[in-house]
Amino acid sequence: MSQNLAFAQLLDMGIPAGRARVALIRTKGDVMSAAERVFGGEFDWIASDDEGSKEEARSELVIAGLETKSKRSSGDQEDSSFSITDEDQDVINGLDYDELPEETVLSDPYAGIFFSKDRIEKIIEIAEEDEWLDISPFPRLSTKAAQGENMRVRVMSMGDWMKGCPEGNEQSLLFQLYNYFGTPVECSSGCGHQYERKHQTFFLIFNISKKKRVVNSKKGKRRGKHESILEEEALLHCPNIQGVLIGVGLEMVERAFIHGKEMSSTCSKSPLSKRRRTAVSKSKKPSIQNPELSGASGSKDDVDLSDLKSAANHAVQKVVGYFKGTGYDGQANEDRSGQVAAEQAQSAADVTTAQLLAQVCVYLPSLNRASGTRMSDHLVHPTALAHLRRRSGFMNELLRNDSLSDMSMRGGLYHILFDWLEVLSAHEALAGMLAMPQMRPAKSEIVTDGILQGNNQVFVTYEGTSSLRELLENCSIQAQAALRGLQATATNDKSVMMREDRELGKRRSPRRLKEDDKDEKVQLDSFCKRIISTVQRIDHSLIDIKGIAFVERMRNSLPSLFTAGMKLGDRERGDGNEEALIKLYEEWARKSRFRYCDMSTPSKEKHDVAGYMHAFSSSLQNIANMDAPKRSLAIAKELAVLTTSLPAAWHSTIFLRVDENRVDCLKAMIIGPEGTPYENGCFIFDLFLPLEYNQKSPLIRSMTTNGGLFRYNPNLYKDGKVCLSLLGTWSGPGWISGHSTLLQVFISIQSMVFCEEPYLNEPGWESYSGVRSKAYSANIRRMTITDAMANNIRAPPECFEDEVKTHFQLKAKDIRKQLDKWQKLDDGCANFGEDYDSGLNGTVAAKVESGKTPFELAADVLRTLLAMVETEAH
Repeated sequence: MSQNLAFAQLLDMGIPAGRARVALIRTKGDVMSAAERVFGGEFDWIASDDEGSKEEARSELVIAGLETKSKRSSGDQEDSSFSITDEDQDVINGLDYDELPEETVLSDPYAGIFFSKDRIEKIIEIAEEDEWLDISPFPRLSTKAAQGENMRVRVMSMGDWMKGCPEGNEQSLLFQLYNYFGTPVECSSGCGHQYERKHQTFFLIFNISKKKRVVNSKKGKRRGKHESILEEEALLHCPNIQGVLIGVGLEMVERAFIHGKEMSSTCSKSPLSKRRRTAVSKSKKPSIQNPELSGASGSKDDVDLSDLKSAANHAVQKVVGYFKGTGYDGQANEDRSGQVAAEQAQSAADVTTAQLLAQVCVYLPSLNRASGTRMSDHLVHPTALAHLRRRSGFMNELLRNDSLSDMSMRGGLYHILFDWLEVLSAHEALAGMLAMPQMRPAKSEIVTDGILQGNNQVFVTYEGTSSLRELLENCSIQAQAALRGLQATATNDKSVMMREDRELGKRRSPRRLKEDDKDEKVQLDSFCKRIISTVQRIDHSLIDIKGIAFVERMRNSLPSLFTAGMKLGDRERGDGNEEALIKLYEEWARKSRFRYCDMSTPSKEKHDVAGYMHAFSSSLQNIANMDAPKRSLAIAKELAVLTTSLPAAWHSTIFLRVDENRVDCLKAMIIGPEGTPYENGCFIFDLFLPLEYNQKSPLIRSMTTNGGLFRYNPNLYKDGKVCLSLLGTWSGPGWISGHSTLLQVFISIQSMVFCEEPYLNEPGWESYSGVRSKAYSANIRRMTITDAMANNIRAPPECFEDEVKTHFQLKAKDIRKQLDKWQKLDDGCANFGEDYDSGLNGTVAAKVESGKTPFELAADVLRTLLAMVETEAH
């Protein structure tokens, strides 16, 4: 932003020229700070343009030391422009701005403001009652019939207009603009006539395309002979109108988004009893009202969407009177009417939100406007910046979506969102806010005491959250994983039709089926590339505005995956307090949870198909060089989701490895959840995605069995069989084509199989939570120590060598405490791993010569191995 443009923007706000000059010098060219300080009264000592002569104003500047006599002698040519002395220029180019060029400093309105995700602010806001109006959608038509039926719409109150976590003097600027559009204005032709301005005209929560007709007529009359500068298709009069349209428009988008989320949540609520004792009533297709026209309001608090990972937060939660993991028999068919209704509601809401977002996007400052740039494109109004920063919660929530599959299904909305982000990133005054941590409302409470009681005052607590750029990084990681999955399957030239496709082929040709599948792959490929290009554009703009050093620091703090050969450094393993250790472990787990590796084994003959270090090696060999388009698409979407959605927490983590050449070959390691007999054990599973995937479930085999001797659970057999209705190995709701996912399988094992009382996993045994269950859990604890811990330290499983070592190195101290706790719960028996009911009626094992029980012997071995692992770390 040039000096003259900055000066012109202050003049456009009604700031006298003398005060504007001084304010820009004092704030080193920062327009927003200059406006705040002027409106705050800091420069009232300088006479305004109508309070004294130009010479008097200049004398004030000389006295203040802000203008030289040589400048005064230059005459009146400087009245319409702004200039800075060499000394002033040196100050602006100082080290306070990280030695960035002048143009860069002046272009970032938030250059001097500190933002942090750890920040918490408590703000007092006004909760005003809504004002409603009955208005005609076509007020300019001559007859009442042509004007149409009146609509009831809401007027945006000052409280809603000013809500949000303020920076600097933003509140005063918002207050002034709101009042500005509620006061009369004189005719620009100088006839003395005054035109009345009302808040009801400018702050209606009303469709912009309709508001345009209302404001155009009023604004055009007010501007008199300058009416020709108005556009037919957009309200681009001046920065003031820009601030109003963006603020009101974002309020409309937010309400539409919240309303749609509430509708979707309401439709999805249906009984999910595993026993299926009651029928689920079918929901009718929801009708989505347009919140801009109906005035439907959403909740003030922005609540995060729940996802599958919440099920794994703690494995000891109880539900419906029984422990988590209690087994039930049930029907194979599941009533999905609630989910279908929710999807329909979400789709309808997305259309509304996307339309509004596209309409508001027109009024964003843009230096690439097709019809030519306007003053408001160069001189962004401070209130527009404030609203863009405060009212982007819906963007934050959309980018928090952990499912690339869901994002691509809602592609219409997300493409508009990416358009929006690219417009922001292309403008020097807006791009910086994409890297700012956002302040979002966490809770609100009515003031019940003190002088503010009874004045509609509300305490709102704002907490720092991730920036839009940080959230985009997760999307980018998923997009890159999906592209890699698509490329891995695209090398196979031979395409195999599934049985379902053959049946459909009776009505549709195989060529058409193949083309449809190809189109879906092309769409996903295009969607992923769009995400990556959006990230690249934002980073390019941030480099121009903030500098390379800033962008490098930002990238180092963003989520990432470990690359091959990347390990936790010795310095990072340092002995810190428990909180620091947990933070370190979870950061390492997030980066290590997903990785590609080579699982192939060398073939004996040159033309032999390669084998794999995998339980399903023969199945992988049988379908080598074969592919089904729908399967490729499903795998690509699944891998994208798994890169960022696998649980990574101190109390339990899921690690996944994918063969670098065969994305249908996977291995998983699930860390036993805290509070269970499996706690901190490493349990390995091999997975194979058959040719019919996702029409059919994956094949999975448990590999942690102590060589086929240990049965860890009623649903985990010693031969490796995993018994889950989701996998079709048990009666009950099974795999749903196109909807069930690998993540569901992993979460089911982590939170439902690895539970506090695994004895109750067997249907019909839920009432035996006493002695028999305790004995069974004690036996599992001994097996976990012997096999899932000690054996894995001695011989780490393929593809997880580094993860096993690091896990036990970081958790060694915690595991020692765990052993002491488990020893008090042990019954003194030996390991019984052959059968499900073995050992429940057994006697206490005889102590060996050392006088120790089997548990104590196994615990001693593990303690020795932990000490060895810790020594290796240092």
